[in-house]
Amino acid sequence: MTLFVAGHAAAVACGSAETAGTACTLNGTGSITAGALGLTSATTLAWVTTLSGLDQQLTVTTTAQQSYLVDDATGSGAGWHVTVSATTFTNGTATLANSGTFSTNGSTSSETATTAPTAACSSGATCVLPTDVTTYPANITTAASSPTAVDTYDTSASTGMGSITIGVGASPVGWWLNIPAKALAGTYTSAVTVEIISGP
Repeated sequence: MTLFVAGHAAAVACGSAETAGTACTLNGTGSITAGALGLTSATTLAWVTTLSGLDQQLTVTTTAQQSYLVDDATGSGAGWHVTVSATTFTNGTATLANSGTFSTNGSTSSETATTAPTAACSSGATCVLPTDVTTYPANITTAASSPTAVDTYDTSASTGMGSITIGVGASPVGWWLNIPAKALAGTYTSAVTVEIISGP
């Protein structure tokens, strides 16, 4: 039995010609396919100093090296974390200590700062800003081979969705290198590996 409200005909399924005054209904379906989780970082990290006879704490000074871009287009809300590992800093003959040499935080003015890098939605993205649960500074112990990866930015689930720049405004990404007063002069290099992994 079909019921009619006085003055209005009941809606019917669309798809055929309807007379004036007769409403029809149809289904609207939006299909959203999961995208990728990705990270875009600087191509190099560079520190420059002159030995002074004192221990020195160096940070990168190039703006492009003080941030990185995370794109979480997975639509999963799983969260993500960024890890960093690095081989021993060596100039070919001399090395810097594996422990206490390399670290990162959200400051380019203090190696011991406990602040996190500031996160901001990229232009054109209505993102969910990440809730970072990392303890800073994050100390990265280097090794000649098979160095251990360390969490340097760790988001909670249901945060960090969309396109997000890490290290903007007042709290850029600080990459710190400790140079002891006894260090030998030379150009020291390390293979720094940065990776983004799904899940907090």
